[in-house]
Amino acid sequence: MNRFLFSFCLLIALCVGVQAQGTFSFTWHGQSNYFQASFILTDAEMQPGAVFSSPDFTNSVSVKNPSGVSYNFKDDSTFTIGGVNPWSWEIGMIDFARGSEIFMNGGEPPRGGMAGTIEEKLISGSDLFYEKGFWTVTSVPEPSLAALASIGVLFAAKKGCTI
Repeated sequence: MNRFLFSFCLLIALCVGVQAQGTFSFTWHGQSNYFQASFILTDAEMQPGAVFSSPDFTNSVSVKNPSGVSYNFKDDSTFTIGGVNPWSWEIGMIDFARGSEIFMNGGEPPRGGMAGTIEEKLISGSDLFYEKGFWTVTSVPEPSLAALASIGVLFAAKKGCTI
C-alpha cells in the first residue's frame, strides 16, 4: 500500500509542477557590460501607477558599476525611489556617502522590447558612467500547494507513517 501511495503522490507532484507566485525578476543586459543590475517586483508593483516599495523589491534591488561600487537598498547610505508610469518605469538610487546617484529605466514589460538606460553621476553633477541596453523579465516560480502537500505525503509514506 505504501508503494502505491508513494507512486500516486509522486505522479501528482510531477503533474502539478510549479505555479507563478506573482513576482517578476528583472535583469540588465547592457551594450558595454558596464553595469550588473537586477531587482524583483511583485504583481501589484507591475500595475500602472504603482510605487516600488515591497520587501521583495527593497531586498533585491542591486546595481554594480564598472568600478565595482554597489548600490542596494540594504546599504543604509542608499536612498531608493521607483515606480511605474503606465508602462515605463524608473528607479533612482542616491548614495549620500559617496556623493553619487544612479538612475535606471525601462519600459514595456512583460511584452518584451524593454530598452533602457543606466546612468551613474555625481549628485547634481556630470555623468560618471552611462549605458544603453535592455531588461529581461521572468516570472519567479514557486511550488504549488498541491506539490508541497504531495512532497509531505511522500516523506510520510517513506518513513512508514500512517496518514
